[in-house]
Amino acid sequence: MELTVRHHIENLERRIQQLGTELMNARDHSRLNDLETEIRVANLALEHYREALRLESTLGK
Repeated sequence: MELTVRHHIENLERRIQQLGTELMNARDHSRLNDLETEIRVANLALEHYREALRLESTLGK
């Protein structure tokens, strides 16, 4: 199943929210590190998808 860029963005935003909730409840230092890393990666991916939308919008004009 192919997802649109907007769907990828929505999924990443949802995942970042879930990870943030997990981060607040985590007690294990190792798990905290893993969650912070996953949040950083998701934020980087999110920024790439948002940039793709901006480029698409610019090229479409």
